[in-house]
Amino acid sequence: MDDPMLRMLAADGPDPAHAADLMLYGRFVGEWEIENRHPGPDGEWRTVLGRWCFGWVLGGRAIQDVLYCPGINRYPGTTLRSYYVSSPGTWRITWNDPFSGSFVSQVGCADGPDIVQEGRAPDGRRTRWTFTEITDTSFLWRGLVETPDPRSTNDAEGEAFELVQEMRATRR
Repeated sequence: MDDPMLRMLAADGPDPAHAADLMLYGRFVGEWEIENRHPGPDGEWRTVLGRWCFGWVLGGRAIQDVLYCPGINRYPGTTLRSYYVSSPGTWRITWNDPFSGSFVSQVGCADGPDIVQEGRAPDGRRTRWTFTEITDTSFLWRGLVETPDPRSTNDAEGEAFELVQEMRATRR
């Protein structure tokens, strides 16, 4: 790495004092091929291929990823997932795509073998992003947004969420 800022940002691995807790997202560190399924401009669902790379940053207390799907966007977006020692099991998540103007803040935590992240979209609707079917070599990510449509998927509390994107990832 020639860039001093990138050298300062990168970490060799998890902070040893909290390594076990940091593996909630740390298990994703590496490079993944993805099949990204989402509705196109006409409302029809389509699938594009892309890459998702995760790495340790900020002294090993955070995971940053870069997501790039050339069939959807011209430039990648990034997520920073920061572990907060003062609130064990809690992660603060920020997705940022400066080219589309997309910005989402969430809180993430384990939900049994899965991961659930919840927050609000810029329009105020609740968001729920999940990682499920997690193995050493694959996982399923789903993006859901709150909707008043009663035909949408209802969660355990009876709240309606609409699936707006899903990505199947396979480790490279």
